[in-house]
Amino acid sequence: MIVAAAVSLVGCTASRSAPRDPTPSTRTVTGTRTLTQPPSGASFTPAPAATVAPLPGGGKAPKGEKFAHCPYIRAGLNEDRSGSGANIADIEGDRVGRTTVLTGYRPVGCRFYFAYSYGNTRHEAVADILPTTFPTAAAAHNALVRTAQAGRPGSQQSAPRFAPGADGVSYQTKFFGPDGNRDWAFAFAKGTVLVVVHTQQNDSEINARNIGTAIAGKF
Repeated sequence: MIVAAAVSLVGCTASRSAPRDPTPSTRTVTGTRTLTQPPSGASFTPAPAATVAPLPGGGKAPKGEKFAHCPYIRAGLNEDRSGSGANIADIEGDRVGRTTVLTGYRPVGCRFYFAYSYGNTRHEAVADILPTTFPTAAAAHNALVRTAQAGRPGSQQSAPRFAPGADGVSYQTKFFGPDGNRDWAFAFAKGTVLVVVHTQQNDSEINARNIGTAIAGKF
């Protein structure tokens, strides 16, 4: 039995949203987690939903992050202009200026920052990829359910077998400050790994799901 089936699900079809016109805002910093031991699915508690701060000034990466290419997917314009295939800029809908690797995740996570600053707002985060490794596949599926249930009530939409060996769920949560808890995320379990993809898109779940589809083969 697939534990992810416990999530209440509603089908939905949507097209990719166009890049948004950003609005200056105030954000709070999202902390990163360092997992010294693999958690069990039964005891796993998702980190509280929180908005993500923009890239700091002074050319430094945020605490727990380092500037590097993401091992799962290309950034695309404006950071990565070469090569072909899937990339964050095309899938999420915003140009990427810098990419960081989040060192507190196992395997490492990735975060992608907007290519431009505007008004008093620096380069905002447009998407991230947060993996967590569990001792068993069942534990990863239990954590998938808990993660989706922690999202905005009623927003959960299942995607069983969206990729070979992987089950996923779309849901809304916090990411970009002005959107409250309406930004779309996509979480999937593949083997012993739970992967959570956040985007700053609040009008369509397809962007986050498409990122998940593009990277599922890396786990």
